[in-house]
Amino acid sequence: MVISQLISSYSGFFTDKKEMYVFLEEIFKKDISYFYAHQDEEVEDFKSKLLLECAKRRMKKEPIEYILKKACFYGNEFYVDSNVLIPRNDTEILVEHAVNIGQMIKTPSILDLACGSGCIGISIAKKLGKSKVILSDISDKCIDIARKNIVINEVKSNCFAVQSDLFTKIEGKFDLIVSNPPYIPLHEYLALDKQVSDYEPKLALLAGEEGTEFYELISINAKKHLNNGGYIMYEVGYNQALQVIKILKKQGYNDIQIHKDLQNKDRIVMARIGMLM
Repeated sequence: MVISQLISSYSGFFTDKKEMYVFLEEIFKKDISYFYAHQDEEVEDFKSKLLLECAKRRMKKEPIEYILKKACFYGNEFYVDSNVLIPRNDTEILVEHAVNIGQMIKTPSILDLACGSGCIGISIAKKLGKSKVILSDISDKCIDIARKNIVINEVKSNCFAVQSDLFTKIEGKFDLIVSNPPYIPLHEYLALDKQVSDYEPKLALLAGEEGTEFYELISINAKKHLNNGGYIMYEVGYNQALQVIKILKKQGYNDIQIHKDLQNKDRIVMARIGMLM
């Protein structure tokens, strides 16, 4: 079988040709132009079998990122598998605002709580070379993946991963705590696209009946882990910003701000505790 025959035979198994070329580029380690210039090249059997396996998995709605074992986030590449959430573009807004805060501090100390793959904290660490970033998650598997991504992204000098159930094993204080915790309420979880609910980890998505239980737990306990004037920054569900603001106000946080995502929905809530002297 030659490349043109391979493409013709398998294109119907994928959502579109663009999706198929993503897998072809990974299998052949070539960019898309190669396939147009070498249509008569013979294809090795193992490569056609790999493409068939990818096609079968996609037909079952398994996410592309889990099949490829990688995802792009904030211009960086991360290892991902079904133990961690696939990074979303909207979460890059959280990184942007965290970096803006960190740039105002000479040597910022930052905690990424419920870090999953570590994409948030690692992206911050790469932008803020003088920072110290701690990644934390309750899942040992997540921590293993986060440590792998620390190596992949070459931030071993200022980024470290610690297994912890929220703050139970976290020591010291931070200038900034960022978190994209589970925030999907039960009724919304049951209505999720199968590509999400069947493959992405339930532990990282579901947050009880209301979806705000982790914001309450984190907000209560973060106060003793923040420096005076320190910031807390959350990603929130599309309709949760006002609820999270209420939680933060109740716990004594101030200077509360909301920032919108790429779809103009409230996505980031940030606040401070105390004030800098």
